[in-house]
Amino acid sequence: MKTLIAMLIALGISTSTFATERTTDTPVKSAVSIRKVEDSKIQLLYGLVPNGTVLVKIYDESNTLVQKDRIFKKEAFAKYYDFSLLSPAKYNIEVLENNQIVDKFELDLRAKSAEPVIYSKVEKVTNNQYKLLVNSLLPTDLSIMVYENGHLVHEENIDNVNGFHKLYTFARFSPGANVEFVVKTQDGFSKLLATK
Repeated sequence: MKTLIAMLIALGISTSTFATERTTDTPVKSAVSIRKVEDSKIQLLYGLVPNGTVLVKIYDESNTLVQKDRIFKKEAFAKYYDFSLLSPAKYNIEVLENNQIVDKFELDLRAKSAEPVIYSKVEKVTNNQYKLLVNSLLPTDLSIMVYENGHLVHEENIDNVNGFHKLYTFARFSPGANVEFVVKTQDGFSKLLATK
């Protein structure tokens, strides 16, 4: 009987130790947080009862104060901020309570340049034949340039295409020549394709 009680106590201690260790692994959510809810909107979640005035300061890239918001609340609250009327820039948001920074957030409203999504590949078919394959998600104007040992030997432009496939035959290439294809688009995409 004593052995059974000792085993149960040991099992209870090991289980409580294991349970305590598991709870420390779970992340603790912050009571105050700022999060982006749309492209130009953020949400301030204040899950604590403020001890005083909550101050929200918004600075631009040059660290100039753009907006200052004093919040007088006696309970937890949430507030939205809309940046859609401000010029595209990087903004820093600080949340202060009793002149102590509680949370910070950086919001980047600058226009993001879209990378054109283009796949291009060149294969050497024979000594003087090369197959070029170009695919793009959106219609675009292509410029194709072919170089032999660093010298431009062929150039062509193709307008408003999604895909392009062509077999190039060059009569005067030497068998050991370094042949390179350059594919460019009007969107700024440029890729150098070398053949073996």
